Amino acid sequence: GINAEYMGKHFGSRRAIMAQTAAVDEVTPACKRRRAAGAVEDVVDSHIHLSHAYALRGLPNSWQAGESPVFQRDYTEEDYLADVATGTFKVKAAVFVQCFNEPAVEEAKWVLGMMENPRSVVKGLTAGIPAQKGAAEVNAFLDQLRNADGVLPKGLKAARVVFMVGENQLPTAPLDPLFLEGLEAVQRAGLLWEFCIEPFMAPSVAECAARFPEMTFVIDHLAHNGPKGGEMETWGPAIDALGKLPRVYAKMSGTEQFGVADPALFLDRAIAAFGFDRLVYGSNWFVNTCMGDKFDTSADLVKAACERAGAGSAELRKVFQDNAIRLYSLDC
Repeated sequence: GINAEYMGKHFGSRRAIMAQTAAVDEVTPACKRRRAAGAVEDVVDSHIHLSHAYALRGLPNSWQAGESPVFQRDYTEEDYLADVATGTFKVKAAVFVQCFNEPAVEEAKWVLGMMENPRSVVKGLTAGIPAQKGAAEVNAFLDQLRNADGVLPKGLKAARVVFMVGENQLPTAPLDPLFLEGLEAVQRAGLLWEFCIEPFMAPSVAECAARFPEMTFVIDHLAHNGPKGGEMETWGPAIDALGKLPRVYAKMSGTEQFGVADPALFLDRAIAAFGFDRLVYGSNWFVNTCMGDKFDTSADLVKAACERAGAGSAELRKVFQDNAIRLYSLDC
């Protein structure tokens, strides 16, 4: 179930950040010209959330319900595209990531149905699959999504759990035997695994991934989804260790949204660890919107970090498009 203590403390800190950043500076004509010059086309956004628990009276959302009022409304694909249209990073495809629309299997069915519309920007799904509860739970979840021939939907690309709201809050939670059993079931199903953790678990994530050398992993939010253990002295060596594993990718997705004083330092360290071939951009929409950020805020930070590291157009294309298409096997 949802870890109420984490939700209160962590998202409480987000609300404090949101209050500090809610004021939007006036965009000058010179700034507009610079943004137009830096426009990035055909972006693949590897990390978006959608919900329909409120006006649409759809699936209840166990996350939004405990949040501030700005979170407590529907966030639809149409809303997402309208937000994208306000910026200069032009999205052509996106990956929906678990958003606590409950039950999780119905969330997955909802998103898979959305993807049947060829006009939908959503081209991949990372579902909330309870691997921490073992192989039987993973298989039971997946069986509800298989067709009559036993085949999983093409749009289902990955699985994850949000470790911070689980029962096991030990630094070694990613090495729990029952979770490892569940992870094996995810691998047998041909899916990626995404780690959503606070930084103090990152060293165990590297050890876990090393035990599955043939499986591909994705590290959400650069393993910095919350402050605990997030100091550079702790987080930095862990992200370096993850970067040495060739089948581990990292999402540069909203680092500034998690109470980091200087996001540039963390983005630069991640680029040094992973290189341009195993990093993917993600907006973490709609969290960014709820915090008062413009759609381009995260993308601007990621682009600037890449350029500091010497990225040209080819490298930017990898981070903002090609890597995500390859990672998730997207048709776009």
